[in-house]
Amino acid sequence: MKRVVKIVGIVFGVLVALVAIAAGVFMALQPERPRARVSRPEVVMRDGVKLAADVILPEPMPAERVPVVLFQTRYWRSFATRFPDQPGVPPLGPRDASVDALVAAGYGVVVADVRGTGASEGAWPRPWSDEEVADASDLIAWIAAQPFCDGRVGVAGVSYEGTTALLSATTTNPALRAALVREVEWDLLDELLAPGGVRNTSFIDAWGKDVAGLDRNQVPAFFPAPAKYIVTGVHPVDGDEKGLGLAKLIGERRVADVAGAVVDVRGPSDLFAGVPIAKVGPAAHAERLAQTKAAVGLWGSFWDAATADAVLRADRAMPLVEAVIGPWTHEGNESASPFGPRAGAAVKVDDVVAFFDRHLKGTAPAAPKRRYWVAGAEVWREGDAWPTTRAATYSLASGGKLVRDAAALEARLDVDFQATTGTKNRWVTGLLRPVDTGDRAKARGLLSFDHAPLTDTLSVFGAPVLRCQVTADGDESALFAYLEAKLAEGPTRLLTEGVARIRGGAIEVRLRPIAFELPPGSSLRVSLAGADADTFERVPAKGSRSMAFAAPCAIELPVVVP
Repeated sequence: MKRVVKIVGIVFGVLVALVAIAAGVFMALQPERPRARVSRPEVVMRDGVKLAADVILPEPMPAERVPVVLFQTRYWRSFATRFPDQPGVPPLGPRDASVDALVAAGYGVVVADVRGTGASEGAWPRPWSDEEVADASDLIAWIAAQPFCDGRVGVAGVSYEGTTALLSATTTNPALRAALVREVEWDLLDELLAPGGVRNTSFIDAWGKDVAGLDRNQVPAFFPAPAKYIVTGVHPVDGDEKGLGLAKLIGERRVADVAGAVVDVRGPSDLFAGVPIAKVGPAAHAERLAQTKAAVGLWGSFWDAATADAVLRADRAMPLVEAVIGPWTHEGNESASPFGPRAGAAVKVDDVVAFFDRHLKGTAPAAPKRRYWVAGAEVWREGDAWPTTRAATYSLASGGKLVRDAAALEARLDVDFQATTGTKNRWVTGLLRPVDTGDRAKARGLLSFDHAPLTDTLSVFGAPVLRCQVTADGDESALFAYLEAKLAEGPTRLLTEGVARIRGGAIEVRLRPIAFELPPGSSLRVSLAGADADTFERVPAKGSRSMAFAAPCAIELPVVVP
């Protein structure tokens, strides 16, 4: 028995040593951090609920008071770890380098756990409840009243944090001067949960499990792998250094079942935790957002879910001082362009700081009002407005041809329910996965239509639309439409896609917005499928499905007017 105890003790000691080594390596790999003064207060909301916050001020302060940028997060404002806190630097958290960069540039930063998450009190029944949206105004008022704030407040964030930043613009508090919003959904239903009425099961199920784990103070699967060895949970607030209050809070917390709450959500009137899905997210607050006095910048990507759609839809609904659509993945740290990475394609953290320098401090030059990446050409284009376009129609024709003129069509698709765009596509980038759909010429289960090699340059900006006559051998089907291209040399790449739940007859599938430019000699392809097995629900849930396509059947491309 003593020998067993000794062995266990040795093993435990080795594990502790390995964790210490991992922690040391982790800290050594961190980039140089700015000096900061950190406190972790609780901020009392109008209903008495206390939200946990990290207040991070530059050290030394560049002035007695500084402008402050607020981040409201669903993913823990900062980490408790297996090694002691580093005094005098910003706390570590699950976000990009924006916080460090802003502190280094002389801004104060406040990062708060939204109610019912992290170390904050209250309930989180679903994303962006009315109570959560109202909390933003309370937080901004609290920040503006602090002795370290000069009265100018900004908000920022990526993904969930970005949506809280956008919804902060519903406040009438004049202290809010600027909002930088990155990688969000405007219409939560169409842009993420059930595009075209077909449920995005891969993201919903995984994200639901991850946020439930977060709310139980467990490290989620989408955090980087070393986190499970180093991070022990969310950081407690000041006065609760031993985490006893946090443990009590977590133990009493009711954890929401997100995936279960949206299992039947496919249309705008369907309920998400008791509320019609159309009333959840930014689109539900469009009227108030249209009245904002804050300078709002919105950044999205052509290959990060439907965040490009969010940029364009928000731009039609509210004033945006800057709108950018790039080629990057969800975190913005790498290109997702189907034609490969290019220099200058990723988000630069200096651009985040420059936005607030322009709109909080007034010390940076003006930026272009509209900026977008062009696939194929692999360049940025910019101006005061998005490009002007005209509709160009390409007909699907018998024999697998794609032609400019109207054409006869007889084609049949026997649905292969194993057809897929893979496990690394636009719809799961929010789980911090890259985009890699492979060579589409090798994809299975497709009915494809090819255009002859282009004789002139083809430049497109906007959302293509497929309209077709379809007869199916059942009540409901899912129709996936893909716009693909091949340069003179190289594989066939997926440019953009759309999906719709259809019943037959005259159908319409709207594809996601895209900007591309193909030179002469390139080939254009339209492909159809009835399933995307690794991403979307199966329609129908059981049995086979066959679809017959007939003219008129064409895709309309928004071609840029020279």
